[in-house]
Amino acid sequence: MSRALNLLLEQLDGEERKAAAELNIAQLQVQQMEQQLQTLSQYQRQYVQTFQQRGQNGLDAHQFEHFRGFIDKLEVAQQQQQQGLQQARDQLTQSREAWLAVRARKQAIAKLMERESERKKLEAARQEQKMLDNLAIYRFHRKPL
Repeated sequence: MSRALNLLLEQLDGEERKAAAELNIAQLQVQQMEQQLQTLSQYQRQYVQTFQQRGQNGLDAHQFEHFRGFIDKLEVAQQQQQQGLQQARDQLTQSREAWLAVRARKQAIAKLMERESERKKLEAARQEQKMLDNLAIYRFHRKPL
């Protein structure tokens, strides 16, 4: 049983490493998506500010349409980025749950192995004590009176 548990523990160790790597990738993906969304938002704010400044000086209809159209495209891009970010966060949650599940299984197997080891040690100590008791009884009965 111990050999099978060792093999299972090794397998779970590999699964845990894989799940941890996937979790790390998911965390990096979320960070990148957040940074991209922040950059896009900053760019949009700057572009709107430029639009407002130029609007105070007067814009013709073509310039106005150009600015407004680009701002609309930036808003769509932000919405798409927000959706991508939400998907990345969902993936992060799934990766974290998968890692925790593998980790919990690994810890349960390790605890089971520890208990089995303690049981074997206790059984060996009992056997040793039994042998010592039998030896003491044998010697007691062999003693000449």
